[in-house]
Amino acid sequence: MSAPNRKGMGLGDALLVWLVIGLIVVFGGGTYAAAHLGSWMAGIQPPPGHPIDLIAGLAKGRVPWPVQSTVAAALMAAVIVVLAIVVLVAWKNGASKRARVDKAARYLGRGKSLAAFSEKGAKATAERLGVKDTPGIVVGKVVSTGQTFIQSWEDLSLDIWGPRTGKSTSRVMPAILDAPGAVVSTSNKRDVVDGTRGVREVTASVWVFDPQKIAQEQPDWWWNPLSYVTDEEKAYKLTQHFAVGSRVPGSKPDAYFDPKAEDILSSYFLAAALGKLPITQVYLWVTEQVSQEPIEILKEHDYELQYKGLESTLKLADKQRDGIFGTAEKMIQCLKSRNTLRWVAPARGASVATDPRRQFNPHAFSASQETIYILSKEGAGSAAPLTTALTVAIAEAMEERAERSGGRLLKPALFALDELANVVRWAGLPDQFSHYGSKGLIVMGILQSWSQGVELWGEANMRKIWSAANVKVYGGGVAEEGFLRALSDLIGDYSYINVSVSSGKSGSSRSRQEGKERIFDVSNLAELDRGRAVVLASGAPATLVRTMPWYTGPHKEAVEASIKKYSPRPEEEAVPVSAAPVANPWVTG
Repeated sequence: MSAPNRKGMGLGDALLVWLVIGLIVVFGGGTYAAAHLGSWMAGIQPPPGHPIDLIAGLAKGRVPWPVQSTVAAALMAAVIVVLAIVVLVAWKNGASKRARVDKAARYLGRGKSLAAFSEKGAKATAERLGVKDTPGIVVGKVVSTGQTFIQSWEDLSLDIWGPRTGKSTSRVMPAILDAPGAVVSTSNKRDVVDGTRGVREVTASVWVFDPQKIAQEQPDWWWNPLSYVTDEEKAYKLTQHFAVGSRVPGSKPDAYFDPKAEDILSSYFLAAALGKLPITQVYLWVTEQVSQEPIEILKEHDYELQYKGLESTLKLADKQRDGIFGTAEKMIQCLKSRNTLRWVAPARGASVATDPRRQFNPHAFSASQETIYILSKEGAGSAAPLTTALTVAIAEAMEERAERSGGRLLKPALFALDELANVVRWAGLPDQFSHYGSKGLIVMGILQSWSQGVELWGEANMRKIWSAANVKVYGGGVAEEGFLRALSDLIGDYSYINVSVSSGKSGSSRSRQEGKERIFDVSNLAELDRGRAVVLASGAPATLVRTMPWYTGPHKEAVEASIKKYSPRPEEEAVPVSAAPVANPWVTG
């Protein structure tokens, strides 16, 4: 926010005037009090009661000034000095906590305008929804008033925070710690897992899906992606996760080969699910190209269009067929990773039905207060197709349970989707987002920039999900001029009065003119201080909040204990991989 150019008395002049007035009041009042108190202590006639008569009498020597008055004046001066030092120290401490942008807070949301997002308003919403554990997700403290800004248990949010701006400590972890129901957390780092699993496991079981060894978890459980495939529609949805998750950001699908590849993958997923086969069989069918097994399975289960479609593809010219199957193989590249397969395929020597490990069931999870951490990294070897599929499978299971429970989950479930465009490339989220809140699925999507969302969903769908979010949070660290300019427009302007003084032969005149200026310009938003966030919420003005990291909240000791328990120690990190304990047969060899 840049200050407008105004004429007239400035802030420095006003402070000087008030300082002079204050000195006069303190000196005059102190003299008056000391003279009367000293005379009373000395047992002499009291001085005149009128301040002017008193000062004139002291100046001319007609009014006595005993030693006791000097002592009283010195004591009062000492008290004033001590109070001044206390005020100065307090002011300095407050100034050290103030950010550069805090001066703009007085023009933003405060008081009654934020009633729906106050602690009282959020509690009322929570009680209406039957939630007694916590009123909602704390976004921060309003800078101008200190009131807590709370995202209720029916508000969905979309956050944009640049790298290293504190989104995990200030947004993701506090939300997970306060969640009353099941939690789905996605990330590309282990910090959220280490800091919150120790707290969450006190309530219910904790699952960590770690196909790329981000948290070095051993696969003592597994999830079968084909358990999600119950018909041709679910098979197509699973295929879409692989197609989108394997695509390089910004690239466009081929108009011929991509749809054909998705079609055969969809049929292969359906055939493998019907045949109770592991997902690895799909990869083998794709690489073999000419296998008749999926056709026979589909024929056996009366999926006529699917098996005839496969037959026609196999009869294409070699060059066409190679292009289609090559595209399909690219989409399922993550299935070649042995680390990944440990989490989504039966152990060696076991089948889908005989694997001795626990198998994750999204429908059972949807009825619990359990927590699952889904970890993946972007780039080569990313398990994003599988992490996306798992997240969507859980969301759909919760939707089904909500419908059976009268349209809403009994306890809201939190989806803290950090690194949304990298870990969970959920192409269909913009279409689902708007009605999740009414069903008790509280989605908190977090991106590093506006362009990340555009790469994943396209400009139109990015605007769609941005508009559908009840709470939008910008945590700084972004340098995209277009997004920041649009955000500046949404925050709006503030009004001021410009006073002009002019002098002439006929005397002086004053004029007042109203002006407007942006509360935050692009540079202010690009340089937003760490520890501050701008919140845009439905039905409320833009608000500047002070973020509240987990170490300032009630879970501080529990989080520290969790980090101590689960974070790797230096000596553990130095252990060679060959010395790691073997958890199941997938690790051997």
